[in-house]
Amino acid sequence: MRLLAGSAVVAVALATSAAAQSAGGVSITPSCDGVANGCSTGWYKSSVTVSFSVSGSNLKGVDCPDRTISSDTAGTDVSCVVTLTDNSITGLVVTIKRDATPPSITAIAAARPPDVNGWYNHALGVAASGTDATSGIASCTSVTYGGPDSATASVSGTCTDNAGNVSAAKTITFPYDATPPAVSPAPARSADANGWYNHPVSVAFQGSDGVSGLDSCTSGDYSGPDNAAAAVTGTCRDKAGNTGTASFALQYDSTPPTVDGAAADRPPDRNGWYNRPVTVTYTGSDATSGIGACDSVTYGKPDDPTASVSGRCEDKAGNKSAAAPFSFRYDSSPPKLAKLTAASSGGAVTLAWSAAADVASLKVERRAGDGAPVTLYSGKRIERFVDTKARDGSRYAYSVVAADAAGNATTEKVVGTPSAALVAPRASAHVRTGTTLRWRPAPRATYYNVQLWRNGTKVLTTWPLHPVLPLPRLRPGRYLWLVWPGYGARAAHRYGALLGKSTFVVG
Repeated sequence: MRLLAGSAVVAVALATSAAAQSAGGVSITPSCDGVANGCSTGWYKSSVTVSFSVSGSNLKGVDCPDRTISSDTAGTDVSCVVTLTDNSITGLVVTIKRDATPPSITAIAAARPPDVNGWYNHALGVAASGTDATSGIASCTSVTYGGPDSATASVSGTCTDNAGNVSAAKTITFPYDATPPAVSPAPARSADANGWYNHPVSVAFQGSDGVSGLDSCTSGDYSGPDNAAAAVTGTCRDKAGNTGTASFALQYDSTPPTVDGAAADRPPDRNGWYNRPVTVTYTGSDATSGIGACDSVTYGKPDDPTASVSGRCEDKAGNKSAAAPFSFRYDSSPPKLAKLTAASSGGAVTLAWSAAADVASLKVERRAGDGAPVTLYSGKRIERFVDTKARDGSRYAYSVVAADAAGNATTEKVVGTPSAALVAPRASAHVRTGTTLRWRPAPRATYYNVQLWRNGTKVLTTWPLHPVLPLPRLRPGRYLWLVWPGYGARAAHRYGALLGKSTFVVG
């Protein structure tokens, strides 16, 4: 910049910035629209007023007029010049770029010509282009159209300049159909017999298309070879060039069958034996139309390890096979189980029974009240079982199930009650001068409370830690003894239900 200073022309280099500048003790702060240091180096899309704030102790002259930029410009400089008391000059230049005019979209076009008959039938690229006189084009719409199908498909696009102005939209319209037509076969006649064709058949194909419309369809014939899965394939084409395909499946045959054999309706019930009626079905094979019907024979008696049935098949032409045998083992009679008893002694229940020699496996179950059954034993043939895990004094229903090798089963039931918890001496036993009291341990008990009464008078209360109490010297008389389980510390006095009471006699 060149300025007049007295009678001389002075060349001044001003700093270019959008922020505050300090030089020679002078501070110059630019403002845009009243915001200090708020001037942007980018683009404005509306009018902007530039002003300066100058401060310093050695100012002589300030030439910093406000200026409003209200026209589009690629760059307009607004300057502030300050003369100091030593006649030196400093200053600041703010450059404003303004573009409030949207760009012009000049075109929006498809990336390629139509595929068939003016129609597009696969994804289409569409791009817009434009111009901008001031800030220049930043970007324009570029998309790929892949549907939906429509005779009037359209894509709209815009352009954006570097100042962020967006052009008006421009639209391109075009026909788009990427979906093949629906195709269905139409045979000239129905099957000859049982779904099978036995002489040539013509098949026409027809179709429909909901967008571009149908253009053409093919037809075909089938006259062999024999095949249970033959097919005639045809196509239809729409006006956009899409092709749809369909097949007409048919069975085509003219030759007789072969017999294969027989098969039971299920595997043996147990260990190769059938124990209930079994149906044997005979089957055959045929190279073309197959078997028309085969015998089904049901066997239900008598029991026989070499049982057998016989039957045959007939094909759709009426030919019958020779009778074919089918052998198997059959036993539908359950084994014998008898004389089931339950004896209680010593805190256990002993079950005993008589089982026939053909019993292959045996199971013992126990049920208490309405509870679920508990399996106590499951294994080979036995004739005695001792239940040592039943609860004393409880009433149990026992079931013994015996099964033979063919899976036939017999069930017998009995009721048993295990003996009380007090083991020794046995109730009403006679001892000489002393005895040892024994009882069954109570789960989780930490000690026991034992009371001893003689002829109706309590003579002892004690708290042993174990389920045994020696009584070496006792006076003659009739004794009653009772046991309760104790839990936790003895001082807590936490007792369970009475385990039992019993009597014995001394003398």
